[in-house]
Amino acid sequence: MLRTHNKGLSSIPKLKKKVPNQGLRRALGPRQVQLLSMGGVIGVGLFYGAGVALKLAGPAVIIDYVIGGIIVAIVMRSLGEMTVEEPLAGSFSRFANQAFGEMFGFLTGGMWWFFWVATVMSELAAIGLLVQYWFPAFPPWIPGLVALGLFVISNLFSVEVFGELEFWFAVLKILAIVSFIVLGVLVTIIGINGAGLTNLWGHGGFLPNGVGGVLQAVSLVVLGYSGVETLAVTAGETGNPRKAIPQAVSNVSWRIAILYVGSISVMLVAFSWTSLAGHHVSPYVLLFAKAGIPLAATVINIIIISSGLSSSNTGLYGGSRMLFSMAKDGYLPVSLKRLSRFKVPKLSVIITGLGMSVGILITYLAPNSVYVWISSASAFAAIWTWSIILLSEITIRKRKGGRSASLHYPLWPWPILPVLGLILLAGMLLAIMTSPLTEVSVWSGVLWLVFLTGWWFLYSRKRIKRNQDHDEDEVTSKKKML
Repeated sequence: MLRTHNKGLSSIPKLKKKVPNQGLRRALGPRQVQLLSMGGVIGVGLFYGAGVALKLAGPAVIIDYVIGGIIVAIVMRSLGEMTVEEPLAGSFSRFANQAFGEMFGFLTGGMWWFFWVATVMSELAAIGLLVQYWFPAFPPWIPGLVALGLFVISNLFSVEVFGELEFWFAVLKILAIVSFIVLGVLVTIIGINGAGLTNLWGHGGFLPNGVGGVLQAVSLVVLGYSGVETLAVTAGETGNPRKAIPQAVSNVSWRIAILYVGSISVMLVAFSWTSLAGHHVSPYVLLFAKAGIPLAATVINIIIISSGLSSSNTGLYGGSRMLFSMAKDGYLPVSLKRLSRFKVPKLSVIITGLGMSVGILITYLAPNSVYVWISSASAFAAIWTWSIILLSEITIRKRKGGRSASLHYPLWPWPILPVLGLILLAGMLLAIMTSPLTEVSVWSGVLWLVFLTGWWFLYSRKRIKRNQDHDEDEVTSKKKML
């Protein structure tokens, strides 16, 4: 375990005192960890949100996806360095704790939980809209409600069930994107419907909506990439994490960048962006339909719905494990850390599911606007989490000796990459703050931070102080007995 320079972190060493059969099971292998991380990030944010982003930015949306890919690679490499040294559930919340104190550890964990709740809300809303591809009059809130109920049930059982289910969901999504890229290349080579590089600038220019359009699409692109950091949260349930985590980090980052930037580029070359943007169905489905393969379009729509289910499954898992970790550290009520006979934090799963169910109500009340509203609301939390990961890595690495630190999986070149990541994230935050469409994400994030700060001072800090006093009294009593 990494050494902490905050004497108040009495809750972290207490993890060593737990009874062996009370801990999470290390049942996830390298195969499941890698695919789980990819499954978490490849969701409706890419398949469905890409169409909304295209409408805002036009072909220049490629810029957003390239920058997003660079940020993800830097964040994951930084997170990988710290996780290999301390492979525990809670991950970056623990690292923020060590770097900046208990309050920042709590705020980071709380913001990441909020991110997943909002993200799954948007995924469930999109699932309902995608079902309307076949049944236009079908209420969009019903599929989301059914899906959420099923995933709460599956997450209440063993982690092996979750890991295996997510593995096959991720396989389907990757196959869908690869098939899409292959079809797009074939369409371009054959020259169907005017396919070619001229589509990048031939319909209003590369920047049809100006720089402002690129800035407005940023939050949707952030959402598309968000979730990959779940890889580190799985460390507490991963067998041989010092081997599995580096493999997953190195493979996931470049694979996601290729799948995202590659599929978006192929899409924009194969068809004009104006023919793909502004529809309620996914542009990935439209590509197959426009290529004259309606059956394939139906299959792809099914896979896209499965991607939303997969991301929701991952979000429920990640959010519940974060609540579990925060309860272990004394930030939340002890009932959230109690494990069922399946070694699953039952109440944490249920509470996270209830938070996500709010999205079902919003989908019922405002089905046409719910996706953009909730998607942008999660962007601030994602940027907060990524920024804290990079700042924690810089701080902890400095304490260990900087460039000369002896680590199992050191980031290089240091500190150039984490500083570059912070600069890019600052630019993304500025873009979201200045866009009328996405500024709600900043305000909702700020309000949640205010709530978390209030909870810290009214509950968490006092509870931790009582635990510290109790521990000191125990030590004093033992000394007197000796």
